[in-house]
Amino acid sequence: MKLKFKKRRKIFTALEISDNWLKIVQAIPAAKDKKLKRVLVEKITSLDDQQISEKIKELSKKIDINPDLLTVVVPHQLAAVRNIELPSTNPNEIKDMVDLQIGKQTPFSKEEIIYDYDILTANTEGYSKVMLTIVRENVVARYFKILGQIQMKTEKVALSSEGLLTWCRFACKGMPEDKSYAVVDVGYDTSDFAVVSKDKLIFCRNLSVGFSQSQNRLNEWQEKFIEEINLCIYAYQNEVMDKDIAKIIISGAEMVTQDLNETVFKEKIGAPVEIITELKNIPEAIDAPADKKIEGRNVSFCSLMGIVLNFPEQKINLIPPQLKIEKGVRERGKDLYLFGIFLVFILVTISSIFFGRMYNNEQYLKALKKEILKIQNKVDKLHGMMEETRGIKRRSFIKDYSLNFIYEIHSVISPEVYLASISFDGDDQLTIRGISATMSETLRLVDSLEDSDYFQDVKTKFATTNKIDGKDMTEFEIVCPLNKELKRQILESE
Repeated sequence: MKLKFKKRRKIFTALEISDNWLKIVQAIPAAKDKKLKRVLVEKITSLDDQQISEKIKELSKKIDINPDLLTVVVPHQLAAVRNIELPSTNPNEIKDMVDLQIGKQTPFSKEEIIYDYDILTANTEGYSKVMLTIVRENVVARYFKILGQIQMKTEKVALSSEGLLTWCRFACKGMPEDKSYAVVDVGYDTSDFAVVSKDKLIFCRNLSVGFSQSQNRLNEWQEKFIEEINLCIYAYQNEVMDKDIAKIIISGAEMVTQDLNETVFKEKIGAPVEIITELKNIPEAIDAPADKKIEGRNVSFCSLMGIVLNFPEQKINLIPPQLKIEKGVRERGKDLYLFGIFLVFILVTISSIFFGRMYNNEQYLKALKKEILKIQNKVDKLHGMMEETRGIKRRSFIKDYSLNFIYEIHSVISPEVYLASISFDGDDQLTIRGISATMSETLRLVDSLEDSDYFQDVKTKFATTNKIDGKDMTEFEIVCPLNKELKRQILESE
């Protein structure tokens, strides 16, 4: 019987859990890029975390969610984003500087937060602009708890604003790359404001207005919305000090964006404004027609579309530090495993090629060992005799030279000097102890020994004047290192 195995299809999933909504966006691989496969939204305002877990489990039975291809998205309103400038272009130094700066950017301790950063630019003066993202640890812990209750996990936690960058690449095709564009994503409770330049997300802020405040008072809401956009533009110009914003793109919740007036926005903001749908230029799968894709027209999916279409290339990953460490260990383990397999393959190949030669060498080695055993005893005896001869020769040499040293000392000593002892350490130093009538006699003896061919660097270890039998006498100890040439001869004799 022929067995058939069904290969699991690659489906990339982005999931966002907010106070009111559970949003899921999926994409599948295409020839050159990815295509949007599915967009789902569920209202979860009245659900607790256990019920949200059950809701995700229920949805996962209908759609295929692969944990290895899953990204959890943190809404911008739950994170703090800072643009900072650091005096370095070295990535390792920047990492250390960010670790030091993090305490100044948030009132919480390092144990209460999770953070990551992206290096935006580096200039010739040695400075780098860095976008720092900070989120409370309990926010991410809640996501992992919700997923853990249904045995689902992920190693990717992205910031919603980063998804706007990829969404903008698709939706705003054809715009000059050297310009800066503001992208405003209108959400349900809040909205995202991001500035994109040279295919980089260089600035982002959260707007406190969203679709929910616009109901039955659109004109008033629009005025407030424009006011907050202007405040974001002002903050961008003061903080980033980059190029002026060439154009403002507004998208997001369809229920509100369809009623906005581009002319009013342009007049009150002072820059070109274009309002577009979320699906503009977004590549879609054949089995996911646009009219059935979005069930909720009062929420935005721009960020999730960008995240899933760019999987797994997001720069910011807000997973807990311990998971980052575990992930790094697993990746290193995987590399070592592959290296081990490769190494074993090489060793097996080499062994198979040279097995015959190695076998012959082993037989030859066994024969040599037998011959060595036959003569080993004779060699050991001969080695012992050589050691005894070497010792006798060395003792004889040292004895001869010791007599020479004593003779040399007596040839230079004056009658006013009395020797108490002469000792030789058997290596390279002679020590003389004695008594002289005066200190000057001791110093004269040192000079005489220094002039000798046998000694060099002669030094007085001590010389003290004491009364002996009522007379002032100088007790001394002189250290006489052997001449280097003599020492070399002793070593050669050994």
